[in-house]
Amino acid sequence: MAVVDIQGAPPGEGRFKGAAPVAAGALGIVAAIIGVVSLTGPEAPAPIPAPIEAPLEAPLAANPPAAPQPGGALPGVQFDQPPGGAVNMGMEIVVKFKDDSKVKDIIDAFWKDQGSARTKFEAWKAGRPEFASLKLDRVTYSNELVLVHTGATAADTRLPAMREIAKKLAAAADISYAEPNMTAHPGGQ
Repeated sequence: MAVVDIQGAPPGEGRFKGAAPVAAGALGIVAAIIGVVSLTGPEAPAPIPAPIEAPLEAPLAANPPAAPQPGGALPGVQFDQPPGGAVNMGMEIVVKFKDDSKVKDIIDAFWKDQGSARTKFEAWKAGRPEFASLKLDRVTYSNELVLVHTGATAADTRLPAMREIAKKLAAAADISYAEPNMTAHPGGQ
């Protein structure tokens, strides 16, 4: 005599094992319905119109391109750049200390009040002459100080000065790294 489960499944076969083919079929039907509805629903893409071809004998001068309208530029693209493609280059220096506790007060203050963090940096750098011409721009999530030039010197001499400062900072015993980071400001902005 064969032993039969209460649900009617043969011995050794669970309830779910016997229902798997039925569930797979139902899932396939649901996926097909969703696919058909998404292709024919109100959000279906509009058909692409056929391209209009101009007769080959039409001269180009008869149909000059339309002049650009004010405010019709592509978003995010700047067309007000000075002639010659002049770009104002800036530099920031990303500084990571070997022991963050030296600047922990500045870092913690930055996330609460940036102005007070900058004030604390100004007071802290009084004892560090290599930071004299730098100011705190921001702090990274990795507890790095991002420093920029104070702007006290002429713009054309700042870039070489910042490279030299980055070299001096990188050589300091308590600094893990001081990496220059070039930033471009198109149009001198």
